Amino acid sequence: MINTSLDILYIVLAAVILLVGILLAIAILYLIFILRDASKATYFIKDTAQKVNDFVYKPLLIAHSVMDKILPIIDSLREKGEEMADKAKKKKSRRK
Repeated sequence: MINTSLDILYIVLAAVILLVGILLAIAILYLIFILRDASKATYFIKDTAQKVNDFVYKPLLIAHSVMDKILPIIDSLREKGEEMADKAKKKKSRRK
């Protein structure tokens, strides 16, 4: 069966190719597992970002737009209140 050194060389080459093939298959399998985990992590990150957007950012954006519309009204009410307080103070100082 094994007559020459060429036969030994062929057997060793076949064994090495078989081992390299097995190692390559294992490496590909690990790569698949890593990519699957990365895909799951990406999905959870995307889901979390969507929840933050829905429950934090959008209400803050709505509150900011409401405040932009209400702020001029509040400022004018504050100014009128200050004017009324000044008038009342002047009126009170005249009575004394």
